[in-house]
Amino acid sequence: MIQPLLTSMTVLSLVLSGCAVGPDFAQPEPATPQAYTQPTPSVEIDVKHWTELFADVQLTQLVSQARAHNHSLNALYQRTRQSRALIRQEQAGRRPQVDADSTYERYKDSEALGNTGDAEDAYNASLTLGWELDLFGRVARLVEAAEADAAASEAAYQDLLLITETDVAINYFRLRAIEREVQSVQRSVETRRESLEIVKKRYENGAVSDLDVAQSETLLAQSEADLASLLRSRDTRKNALAVLTGQAAPDFSIQVTALTGKPVDAPAGLPSELLQRRPDIRLAEQNLRAANARIGVAKGNFFPRITLGASGGFAASAASDWFKTGSELYSFGPNINLPLFQGGRLRADLSRSEYAYAEAAANYEQTVVEAFAEVEDALSGWRHLSVQRAALERAAHASARAQTISDNQYRNGIVDFISSLDSERTALEAERSLAQIIGDEYENSIRLIRAIGGNWN
Repeated sequence: MIQPLLTSMTVLSLVLSGCAVGPDFAQPEPATPQAYTQPTPSVEIDVKHWTELFADVQLTQLVSQARAHNHSLNALYQRTRQSRALIRQEQAGRRPQVDADSTYERYKDSEALGNTGDAEDAYNASLTLGWELDLFGRVARLVEAAEADAAASEAAYQDLLLITETDVAINYFRLRAIEREVQSVQRSVETRRESLEIVKKRYENGAVSDLDVAQSETLLAQSEADLASLLRSRDTRKNALAVLTGQAAPDFSIQVTALTGKPVDAPAGLPSELLQRRPDIRLAEQNLRAANARIGVAKGNFFPRITLGASGGFAASAASDWFKTGSELYSFGPNINLPLFQGGRLRADLSRSEYAYAEAAANYEQTVVEAFAEVEDALSGWRHLSVQRAALERAAHASARAQTISDNQYRNGIVDFISSLDSERTALEAERSLAQIIGDEYENSIRLIRAIGGNWN
């Protein structure tokens, strides 16, 4: 009995199914520049993952740990699984809903109303089918919105994955740049301690005044303070790496070497390729697609909902009589719901959906223009940081040579102590500036990789 009803409902649904109301999604076409204004590296890239460009085993391990154990990443991954489950939930609206029901009741009617007053039993068992005919595509738009939401969740996960991996690299290279500064300042502390002892002996011999001693003590104290500040920054970067890799900071340890060399050049590609490469742009596009589908849902709510229903089963005073002739029962027929007056609720919902689409469109455009700006910033950094580094390398080399000359002249009494201190301070500042600019170069290289979406495919 149920099977013929199900077959009839399927045929009728296919016959009556109409087109989905609401606008079909149109692929956005933002204004895209033909080329970047900044010069771009012209290199060929053939790697599976961008970390291979740096040939740093420790970096690769840290990124792998973050990918596997970062808790924020895992939380967002679970959200993508929720989104995929919601697709199946919305798709269920396209299919018949079947419920089974079985009841037992013992009842007694009132004798005062002319009934016999005898207690009786009633056993019921039935199957109920319901199927909404999606004549105007409301359910189809719900499924479309769910699919776009799931795609947006996937893109959000890929975006956070890229941010997390590149944050690991930035903190790692910054940690190594700080280590280079630490080593320079530690050498300076040792040198200034030795210098203070020399100055004290010369003061005791009457060769210099107490002013030289005070200045030497000041310089040593400043170096010790600088070293403490750098060690604090080093600990902060190390703790950041612990969090990014999903580890407790007290249990995390890492051995780093001073940062040297030059970062790799990553090609930026064409501006038009950026729209497919960056996950945040895909995220904004899928949010736009979902908002567009929800306009169709809101418009579909204005139209009648037709639900085909059917039920059938058995009822008897004893369960053993269910399958006897005369115990069967059934009913079927359509249910039509037509919204006549909702106090403006449906129009308000449609307006809200349209405004939500306009918001998503603005967010998409903003994401695109920010993406182009991030690439331009990174390319500008690639161009100017290289020049800046070259100049600081010359300055560091020259100031080190000047310090050696000044120190010898001071020991021979040719120049005063202030001149020697100035040369030593200048050399240390140049060395620290060089360490910082090398860190800037590596960070900028990572930011360029992030800006172009982390891949070249």
